[in-house]
Amino acid sequence: MAGEIRVVVADRRRSVAEVLALGLRHLGMVPSAVTGMRAACKVAAEQHADVVVADIGLLAAADHSGGTPWPERLGVPLIVLSDGTRTDDLACAAVRAGVRGWVPKDSSLQHLLAVIRGVQRGETWIPPRLLTRVLAELVTLRDDLEEDTGRLASLTAREREVLDCLSDGLSRAEIGRRLYLSTNTVRTHIQNLMVKLDVHSSVAAVALAHRVTGPGHAAPPAPPATGPD
Repeated sequence: MAGEIRVVVADRRRSVAEVLALGLRHLGMVPSAVTGMRAACKVAAEQHADVVVADIGLLAAADHSGGTPWPERLGVPLIVLSDGTRTDDLACAAVRAGVRGWVPKDSSLQHLLAVIRGVQRGETWIPPRLLTRVLAELVTLRDDLEEDTGRLASLTAREREVLDCLSDGLSRAEIGRRLYLSTNTVRTHIQNLMVKLDVHSSVAAVALAHRVTGPGHAAPPAPPATGPD
């Protein structure tokens, strides 16, 4: 029927998902109950779901495993149900990953319905008690990212090339062969870029670059290196 909202409800326990799905059905939703993240992705794609509502425990498991953030895998807006205890620490990470709604499990079905409708309209719903904390963390992350971006911009063209090689997992000898440099020169470039990036290891340098540019390229493109190395 036109105007109906298709919702996928995911929980670690099928019975819990089914109970919540039943409640949403009584409120006019078109829900499907599934167990786990893999099933949520599959059903959301097959049924062209409008929203996915999932237990925070599944998001915590995905975060711990280092997997791709949920919204990227789902392709639809995600609302998480939190138990309001230890999982609140995930709120900022969830918002950064693209989670659109954060609903305490003790909320009423009417409140969840309002969040679902709001998220479908493009809104983001975060409980007031978490909003200040989330905004403060996002501002801090933004400031840190700006600082990291400035540090990357301070690298010379050759240092960026060396950093890209480090990102590819090359050893100093391998970097030397790729860039036609001596091992001692490579070592000097690595030491210099570590100082400029204010890190204590080449691994930390690569991690900083990935935070700014994402995996694949350790540093922004730069003109070819010229002059003495």
